[in-house]
Amino acid sequence: MLSLNAILIIILCLLVFISGVLAYIAFNRKAKEAEKPAPASQASSGFREMLADDIVKFSIVGLIFVSVVVLGVGIFGASNSDAVENSQYVFAALLPLFATWVGTVLAYYFSKQNFEAASKATESLVKLSGQKLRAVPIEEAMIPIDKIVGTVEAPNGDLKEVPIQKVAEAFEDKLPGGRPISRVVILTPGKACVGVLHRGLWSEMRAIDLPSNVTVNFKNDPKNKDKLEKVHDLASESRAPETFGAFITGYVAFARAGGTLADAKMHMENKDGCQDVIVTATGKSTEPVVGWVTNVEIGKALEA
Repeated sequence: MLSLNAILIIILCLLVFISGVLAYIAFNRKAKEAEKPAPASQASSGFREMLADDIVKFSIVGLIFVSVVVLGVGIFGASNSDAVENSQYVFAALLPLFATWVGTVLAYYFSKQNFEAASKATESLVKLSGQKLRAVPIEEAMIPIDKIVGTVEAPNGDLKEVPIQKVAEAFEDKLPGGRPISRVVILTPGKACVGVLHRGLWSEMRAIDLPSNVTVNFKNDPKNKDKLEKVHDLASESRAPETFGAFITGYVAFARAGGTLADAKMHMENKDGCQDVIVTATGKSTEPVVGWVTNVEIGKALEA
């Protein structure tokens, strides 16, 4: 076992070593600040990097220094067997300590570098995306009102008055390529937009458990006289507590004509869950629709 004197010498050496490290770091920081003053954020980052570098260097030097001192004490102040035992205690005690210091610094350094690289890549991508969208006029990317496939008129502009048979009929329409439409745009008689009904929500309407006193005919049958009022105020299971009516009308954004696709994206992102932007003359919801931009058009512009 280590003698009391040996333990005291070890403690003294550690205290001297740590004091020297702290004094060196403080002196080095002041010298660098005096040479070239930097903004607070840069100064903080520079100090952290200097601290990490110093910890690694002094961990290595300290490991050698303390080990030599302790082994010297063991060799010159104890028997040969004690010297071997002392060396084992020294390395068993010091190696985990310095290894932890160095490991922490390396983990911080590399994680910091990776984070900075990922942040720069993301920032570059966002800037590039924004530049792409700002270069595309909204009229160039939108679907003009006369090209929209799948529209339904809401009598008196009231969503509740929309005939379910008309919605079912609209969802049977095909795009020019033969693919079924995925959304139906609901318009007032004056061609202002009331809302957009997605096929997923339509399917949920048809599958919902209705109250026992309510029956709804969702078929495309000329004899079908049911209206959306029957499901308008029912809660959507996938979007509870939102009602079907609130979702159809509340997740549409509006943008003015003459803007860019970046403007449409901004309006879309300002409404959580929004995937449709209706273009009008000045961006007011009460104006006739000029065109329609979906998340699909924005995605295509970004991939181009």
